[in-house]
Amino acid sequence: MGTWSVSICGNDTAQDLRMEYSAAFWKYDVEEALARIDEYVRSEMCDESDEEEWCNYYYSLADFMWKKGILTETVKNKAIEMIDSGFGLELWAEAGQKTLDSRKKKLAEFKEKIL
Repeated sequence: MGTWSVSICGNDTAQDLRMEYSAAFWKYDVEEALARIDEYVRSEMCDESDEEEWCNYYYSLADFMWKKGILTETVKNKAIEMIDSGFGLELWAEAGQKTLDSRKKKLAEFKEKIL
């Protein structure tokens, strides 16, 4: 996975999944699209045990849905729970305090946006 910024979609996973989101939400209702996307991600990419990739997936999903006006309470609440718990921040800490602080700031801004 490539990451080029601390932003929500500043990584390969988020960018790659945007096409999947567009196709799924165009073809299916929100509930069915979410089920199919989750199945695809879990079978082809990652699950919660890969914290970095799971955050990239889930935050980009919440961002996409928010931008389209279809963000569900379930997705929103899960993204907020992940942000509040610090899920996936260990790898950002390895890049240094400045990078970690920048990522935390972006996540706080994202949380505020989706609330």
